[in-house]
Amino acid sequence: MRQLNYHHLRYFWAVARDGNMTRVAERLRVSPSALSSQVKQLEAQLDEPLFERVGRTLVLTEAGAVVFAHAETIFAAGDELLATIAEGRSPHHPLRVGASATGRVCSARPPPYRDFTKSSAASRTNESSSTPRLAALLETSASQLLQTQTPRR
Repeated sequence: MRQLNYHHLRYFWAVARDGNMTRVAERLRVSPSALSSQVKQLEAQLDEPLFERVGRTLVLTEAGAVVFAHAETIFAAGDELLATIAEGRSPHHPLRVGASATGRVCSARPPPYRDFTKSSAASRTNESSSTPRLAALLETSASQLLQTQTPRR
């Protein structure tokens, strides 16, 4: 099973946000060639070019725009996780209250993660029809990103 290298994704994301490999390399304290190599390894893993060079400017390809949109979501979720832990609170879980016919006390704790992934996620996805909306959102974001990544003259 293939696994995504998140270090490569982080480097790609930083270059895509800044648009300048040398500046990003300096900020991350790595050599430009090492940074370029990491991005090329991600491209090889995905079997897609993520940037194309237009003059001296790096422009995201269509695949690069899709990967960038996912990277934004992934790293925003990571930031949210860190903030949640730093605040010392647990993530928001629905409170479920119920009674049983036998008179036993029912738990108000959120379900274990494995139960959530099997039942709750499936029912929530079906109820909200989120897959088509997500695809449309990603397509819109990718086209907007491509429009903003036109070379400067």
